[in-house]
Amino acid sequence: MIEVVFVRHGEAAHSWGEHTDPGLSELGKQQAEHAAYTLTGIVPSELVLISSPKLRAQETAAPLADLRSAPVMIDANFQEVPSVTDLANRQEWLKSLMRSRWSEVKEPVVNTWRDNIIEGVHRLGHHSVIFTHFMVLNVIIGHIRQDDRVLQFWPHNASITRCRLNNGTLELVELGAELDTHVN
Repeated sequence: MIEVVFVRHGEAAHSWGEHTDPGLSELGKQQAEHAAYTLTGIVPSELVLISSPKLRAQETAAPLADLRSAPVMIDANFQEVPSVTDLANRQEWLKSLMRSRWSEVKEPVVNTWRDNIIEGVHRLGHHSVIFTHFMVLNVIIGHIRQDDRVLQFWPHNASITRCRLNNGTLELVELGAELDTHVN
C-alpha cells in the first residue's frame, strides 16, 4: 500500500484570470508553513515530494522540503488545467468547465491533461506528497468516486487530501478542507 497525499497550493498572489504563474501571497506562505507542520505528523518519513511546475505549488512545497531536507521533484502531470483561451477569458472558461461532465469536454488538451493525472498517480511507486491545484484534486476525487462531474469539491488553499494506492486502486482516506465560499 502506498500513501499519496495531495496538497493544494496556498493562496496565490494573483487570481487565475490575472496571471499565468503567480507565486504565493503572504497568507499563502503562512498556509504553506502550516501545511508543512501538519504533514510532518501524518506522512511517512520515507516519501517523495512532488510538485506541479507552477510557482505557487513549488512555493507551497518548499517548507516541507526544508523540514525534511528533501528535494522536490517537478512533475508536469500535476499542473493546473491547461487553459484553451486567453488570459482575459480564462475565468469564464473555467467556470463553464466546472459546470460540465468529463464526457462533455471536447478540448483534446484538457482530456489528455486529465488522463495524464490519473496515469501519473497510478505509476507512483513510493509514498508521495504531491503539491498541486484545485482542478487536479477534482480529477483525482472524480476518478476515485467514478463520477463524471468535473467539479467534485472546493478544496481550500493548502488543504490536505489523503489517499492510498492499494493493489492498483486509488482510494480516498480523507478529503481536504473545503472553501467556505464558492465561485459561481
